[in-house]
Amino acid sequence: MKRLSVGFVALVVAVGAACAQEKKTATITITAPDAGYKDTILKVDGTAVSGSGGKFTFTTPALESGKEYKFKVEALIEPNNYTKITRPREVTVKAGDAATLDLTKEDKALDKIVVRWVPTPNDIVDEMAKMAKVNKNDVIFDPGCGDAVMLIRPMKLLGAKKGIGIDIDPKMVKKAQEKAMEEGVAEKVVIKEGDILNEKDMAIASEASVVLIYIGDDLGARMAPVLQKLLKPGTRIVSHRFKLGDWKPDRTVTVRGADGDEYVLHYWEVKEKK
Repeated sequence: MKRLSVGFVALVVAVGAACAQEKKTATITITAPDAGYKDTILKVDGTAVSGSGGKFTFTTPALESGKEYKFKVEALIEPNNYTKITRPREVTVKAGDAATLDLTKEDKALDKIVVRWVPTPNDIVDEMAKMAKVNKNDVIFDPGCGDAVMLIRPMKLLGAKKGIGIDIDPKMVKKAQEKAMEEGVAEKVVIKEGDILNEKDMAIASEASVVLIYIGDDLGARMAPVLQKLLKPGTRIVSHRFKLGDWKPDRTVTVRGADGDEYVLHYWEVKEKK
């Protein structure tokens, strides 16, 4: 009887140890932006995860019980055909967990936004300058200036005294500088490499009396607080198509371009700081 008891206890211990070492998977349900967006590309630890309607489900490999595991999740989000947002996150799970991760909300510290340059038609640039009432005393600033058309045309046609632009792409900076030289306004234009989300790079905006912008909603929303902080009262801002986050425009108009298309322009005037 004693031998049987000892054997039974040994069996229970062995079964218990086996159970303790049993491995289980975990599931991570991920929600990404969907409405009005192109298909989001989602990866977990570098492996693509299929999904639809902004919903993705990732099943982990078998995990040891009692341990925590971190998985790196990265979504490539395209709200339009020239804006790409890379949204990285980490999620921690244990064996058997059913975790959720919401990627619909931005994190300014982690999200990376890249905008492909798309030129504004010349006649629409002229309409923007007209809306801003550009004159010979104005200094124009263009964040994300591309080829600097929004600086060059107001200087050539309306006599603005100076143009300032920054662009994150060194190739575009060089192109803008070359175009300013070709158009004979190089001595009146300052083009620098810089990040519009970096307040230090944007410091040159404080000199501006007019800001002309064509940039996506996502970047515009991130840039708005920087503009509000740096620009002096009375500075006029005109944006082609896109708004500046929660900063409500003073006026919005629709103009018809030479190509027959309609273009929306938004206007702000910087108020006295409280």
